[in-house]
Amino acid sequence: MCLFLKKSLLISIFSISSVFCFSQKEKDLSVGLSLNYGFGKDFDNYASTIHFNYNILDRFRVAPSFSYYFDKDDIKMRLFTLGFHYLFPDIISNMFPSMKNQGLCFYPVFGFSIVNTSGPKKNCSSCSAGSRYNSFSSNNFGFDFGVGVEYELPTLLPVFRDMAVNFEIEYFAVENYSRPSVGFGLLYYF
Repeated sequence: MCLFLKKSLLISIFSISSVFCFSQKEKDLSVGLSLNYGFGKDFDNYASTIHFNYNILDRFRVAPSFSYYFDKDDIKMRLFTLGFHYLFPDIISNMFPSMKNQGLCFYPVFGFSIVNTSGPKKNCSSCSAGSRYNSFSSNNFGFDFGVGVEYELPTLLPVFRDMAVNFEIEYFAVENYSRPSVGFGLLYYF
């Protein structure tokens, strides 16, 4: 089952990224990296996330992402999310007229998630000498929702052209994994 999930995940990522690369218009595709922090009552850890954002319509984009959570207490966690964003580029400038044309964009987030978790169950006294732990691996499906803000970096320096920073707050509702997460990232628009 785990091998099937890995293969289907790789095929999905390759298919989605191929569609993005061959059907893009200027500024419709962005790729980014972010640092996330997931926290909850039982478990908290940091993650590194890669994002692909593709504008299907002018204000609607699809946003698949993959997060690798850094090991904590010998537990490994990976998260694949297929998210959807609806962009509101004018909402902040309407609320604060002095922020007009500043490159700020607000967006709600909704998506579907697959979480793969693996690690040791407990100390195993009857196990062979080579393996002290009885391990577990689980795949859980769920959904996530939240909000995000994106800011286009000023083009004072050519290196910042077509770049943006974003901040997202999300809640993941997944069996055995439900918890909030915050993330800060850097995006590059093609």
